[in-house]
Amino acid sequence: MLNRLDISNYALIENVNLKFDKGFTSITGETGAGKSILLKALNLVLGERADTSILKQSEKKCILEAEFDIKNYDLKGFFEANELDYDEFCILRREMSSTGKSRAFINDTPVQVAQLKALGEHLMSIHTQHQTLSILSSDFQMDLVDHFAGHIDLVKNYTKNYNHYRQNVNELIELQVKEKENRKEKDYTTFLLDELEAAELDKLDFEELKSKANKIEYAEKIQTSIKFAQSIFENESIAPSIALKTLIETFDDLKKYDPQFADISARLWSLKIELDDIESEVSNADDIDLFSEEDIVMIREKLESVNSLLFKHNLNEIDELKNLQTSLQKDLEAISSLEERIVALENNINTQKRELHELALKIRKQRLNAIPKLEKEVKNRLSNLAMPNARLKINLVEKEKLTKQGYDQIDFLFNTNVGGEFIPLKKAASGGELSRLMLTVLSILSEKKKLPTLIFDEIDTGVSGEVATKIANEFQSMGKQMQVIAITHLPQVAAKGKQHLHVTKTIKGNKTSTSVVILEPEERIEIVAGMISGEEITAAAKENAENLLTNIF
Repeated sequence: MLNRLDISNYALIENVNLKFDKGFTSITGETGAGKSILLKALNLVLGERADTSILKQSEKKCILEAEFDIKNYDLKGFFEANELDYDEFCILRREMSSTGKSRAFINDTPVQVAQLKALGEHLMSIHTQHQTLSILSSDFQMDLVDHFAGHIDLVKNYTKNYNHYRQNVNELIELQVKEKENRKEKDYTTFLLDELEAAELDKLDFEELKSKANKIEYAEKIQTSIKFAQSIFENESIAPSIALKTLIETFDDLKKYDPQFADISARLWSLKIELDDIESEVSNADDIDLFSEEDIVMIREKLESVNSLLFKHNLNEIDELKNLQTSLQKDLEAISSLEERIVALENNINTQKRELHELALKIRKQRLNAIPKLEKEVKNRLSNLAMPNARLKINLVEKEKLTKQGYDQIDFLFNTNVGGEFIPLKKAASGGELSRLMLTVLSILSEKKKLPTLIFDEIDTGVSGEVATKIANEFQSMGKQMQVIAITHLPQVAAKGKQHLHVTKTIKGNKTSTSVVILEPEERIEIVAGMISGEEITAAAKENAENLLTNIF
């Protein structure tokens, strides 16, 4: 409920601080006094678009602040979702400057105006004679039927499951699209992976393979050179070992005569040992392992395969090919996992659909049972509001597919004349009739659920006498269940308010100001009497006012 409203520098209001009571509050004032300013201020603090031209003093900032008691509104989820501090006493504030800058706050935390508006929709609902659009909404109409049927927990369960079902359906559609795209790539990915797996990269020593290939390429040259070297060693005329033997014999003889040649002789003997070893290796080179034709083909094919894969994938190292192989394996696993997820999701959706089907049929049955009783209740209450011939017909059309409202599509039809036809509500009722119907259904709804604060702006225009009294009684009755605020010109309605606010406009010099006061009992008698008799308050009017106010004090 609304606890207080503070208005500073807005339109004709310089400064107003109002505290609101529980139950029914009436607001009165002469035409043009500024009652609509209160309504506009509330609209702004609830997130409506700001207009800086309404600042009373352009050099000052306009500040609008409202405090609400929200402990019964189950709004903790909203605060968590918007990362706001929750408090049972929630303060909404709007600040506007002449430069056009506007700021919004929830519990002193800066927020977007859209967030302010989203929260405001849970806190207050404003109805005028020319704007009772909520009753034309299928969501509102179905909510009325469901609360009247008394199965709101069942509906909440259905809605929760239906939202989860829709999420799964949307996810399935996305996965199927992705799977269709993957299906085109799966064959190619498999082909690439098969190529890499066939190369047996993990078993391959690429450097050794290149070395073997190099040997194969130069095998003939190696053999020719070895044969040539062997022929030199074997040729008695040019063999280095024969020449070296001669040199050794010469210096062995010389060292007998001169010791200085002993060193040369020793070095020649060292050369002989080394040369004999080289000759032995060259002689044995015929025993070097040569590759068979089969090995040569295999080595060349493997090398060509790896080089081809490197070129194909624009890579340089065999490790890069191995990484690519791992990546392709993961891609295929993801595709397989996606296919498994689709199958599991399809099974889950089918199960959910069966459960929703059963819930929707149960809800539909209960709605059909409740509708005649609701139609009768509306008829009786409209009759009390001087609409004895008005009747509401609720059409519940069964749909083939599940929707957020089950299998049902709802439509309110209205008939205000005996013998007349039922036609869609928005075409059937005038502004006044629609307002009384709205009052009726909200009255019924207030007995079944916790509604936000309701504000009615002169929906009683054009009625008087007994009808006015009945509307006043309806407001008073609703006030026992919730907070109701009504802007009115009718003394009967004004008198029924547990609290009475009065709006006045004063002119001092060149300045016009609007003020709002909470009336004391004696002041209420004067104001209500004035509403009855006009400018000149008669004794009879005061007595009438006292009678109207008897049950209030």
